Amino acid sequence: GIKDAEYQLLSSSALCLASLVAVLKARCLPLLPSIVKPLIASLKSINLLVEDTQFPAESSESMLQLAILRLLETLAENLPQFLPPYLPLIFSNNALPSRALRKGDHSLKGATERVESTLASKTPIRQLTPALSKALSNTLVNSDDDDSSDWEEACSILGVINASVGTSERSELPPVIGKIFNVLVAAYSYEGGEECKSRLLSDANKVLLSLVMKLSESQLRQLYARLREWRGDIKEGDDDSIQSSSRRVAFWTLSAALSKSLRSIFLPCLTSVLTDVIDELEIAVSLLCQRPKHDGSKRRRVDDDSDSDSSVDDNSEVSPLQPLLLCLESALKADAHEGGDWTRGDDNQRYNMILSHLGKLLMAHVPKDLPVSSDLSQKENAATSSYQKLVEGHGTLEYGNVAGCLTALATAAGNEQLWKPLNFAVLEACSHKRSEVRRAGISCLLSIIETVGEEYMVLLPECLPVLSELLEDGDEEIAGMAKECVRQGEELLGESLEDSLR
Repeated sequence: GIKDAEYQLLSSSALCLASLVAVLKARCLPLLPSIVKPLIASLKSINLLVEDTQFPAESSESMLQLAILRLLETLAENLPQFLPPYLPLIFSNNALPSRALRKGDHSLKGATERVESTLASKTPIRQLTPALSKALSNTLVNSDDDDSSDWEEACSILGVINASVGTSERSELPPVIGKIFNVLVAAYSYEGGEECKSRLLSDANKVLLSLVMKLSESQLRQLYARLREWRGDIKEGDDDSIQSSSRRVAFWTLSAALSKSLRSIFLPCLTSVLTDVIDELEIAVSLLCQRPKHDGSKRRRVDDDSDSDSSVDDNSEVSPLQPLLLCLESALKADAHEGGDWTRGDDNQRYNMILSHLGKLLMAHVPKDLPVSSDLSQKENAATSSYQKLVEGHGTLEYGNVAGCLTALATAAGNEQLWKPLNFAVLEACSHKRSEVRRAGISCLLSIIETVGEEYMVLLPECLPVLSELLEDGDEEIAGMAKECVRQGEELLGESLEDSLR
């Protein structure tokens, strides 16, 4: 009725204005305040209306949103140098970053992305970044409530910053690095639900990667040092342990993203925080590798098979471990590709410190309620223990796990002298009372044999007695992996191992 007629009239007016701006360009500057302010007010109103309903926007509502977006795109195309005073308004809550423009209609989402892309490419980053930084801070302050969807608006703002960094020249970036750093810290510091934090971390890391790809190695190290300073010291049992753990998770997640993308270029940065790496591993070992306290019957059940009764007073203290393992694994793989010099640095001390802790973590008692990121389906996730995910690597190849880190460490080590203690640690796990530890151990040994190949066969004689026992293991999966280790060994050596296994 009347509402639809009003929407159609406003839509037609916005489209007419878009045509006029496209033709008149700078000649319509005197009218810019009277165009932009009512335009954004209308966009906010219609967005809130759509947000408050659970149903998709009606055609008249979508038509008005599309018309306003078309006018915004035209203004960004033709008058970008005159829009900076209006950027805080354009990126304010419920305006361009609104979730209402990203749900339902694909054409609406496409139109929103075109406006954001045009603003990012046409507006100089020195003018765009301050407005976006302020908008992001305001949005995250308003989203303290767990039910708030404002964090989704923050993700949209991060997307615009990412696009702006991507389209800017290297020479344009130094003056705005400080502002971009503030944006990243605001996103990394966000305390909300797991889904919100995960999305914000991911989108902030995209901005970080776009930025560092245009920085020199010296600028990268300076930026990384600032991020490390923001994270703070690593202390077990910190008075504000939840905030401290959250910052540590964010720091190691961004470090993993940098390590994966920059490969060996990231190694000097990792060297600067190596003591932090060891501190994190020590905290994890102290919390996860203590024998759970139980009475006799329960102790027997835990020792024989599972970790389901183990617990940690504060799971948040262990939460930085998985992203740290992913960061370390990526760095070790990159170093292996370059010959392993970084891993063998400091007269092998670096290697020995890392191995000492990873070997102990193979025998960890991982609480069943410890959140572990994985790519498993909901059904698979329910059937897979936290130990299998964090230590053995079930569904966590892209998220970090102990076995993957040990395999990468073996590859980077590159010689028999360093493989011996690693092999001993893996064989110790293969002989453990708990079946899940034996399974992780033999899985890790198989992965090392497959990855390192023929060179690792010098250690096969040490493995055969343990493999012989595991071939008779009551767990069919363990026996199957032991059989596969033997088959791989025979294939690499070109001879049968049957006599040696008797």
